[in-house]
Amino acid sequence: MSSPDKFCPLWLYKIIISVTVYDYIVRDVAIFVSTKKFESFFNKYYKELTVEEIENGATLIIQFLGEVKTKDPFLLLNHYTYSIVQDIKSRLDSFFKKDPYEGDSEKNYNGEVALKDFKVFSFSCRSGLTKTAPAGWDIYNETELGILNKAIDKEFSIDDMIDSVM
Repeated sequence: MSSPDKFCPLWLYKIIISVTVYDYIVRDVAIFVSTKKFESFFNKYYKELTVEEIENGATLIIQFLGEVKTKDPFLLLNHYTYSIVQDIKSRLDSFFKKDPYEGDSEKNYNGEVALKDFKVFSFSCRSGLTKTAPAGWDIYNETELGILNKAIDKEFSIDDMIDSVM
């Protein structure tokens, strides 16, 4: 596990913004609520992961989804999240690979990098070149993702709201 002197790994940042967008589109959860929830949770593990960075990444993906006018943006987000989760689950099961939650010594994530990866995935998915999530798959039903499960299951609380004002 990482300490607060490391930066959030890119794969985790991509899942955070993907879940934020999914919650906004499908579950009608305000972006602020998701960003604050993830920021307050992951600041125990990583440094400099801010609400603004999560919101920026989520906004860029929402804008892209609006530009391509996909009829089922929630499916595309679900497939994207599934592909990242499957890659990470294979790393969690391996004895010889490093812990995927171990932070990076340099900041390797930002909204533009995540958007570029999402665009590549989206166009590959539209062409049928990617593996899609099974019918009914939802990240909220995953149980073997370590601290990510705790972050996703965390409810936005009044403490998170108070922290955002200070």
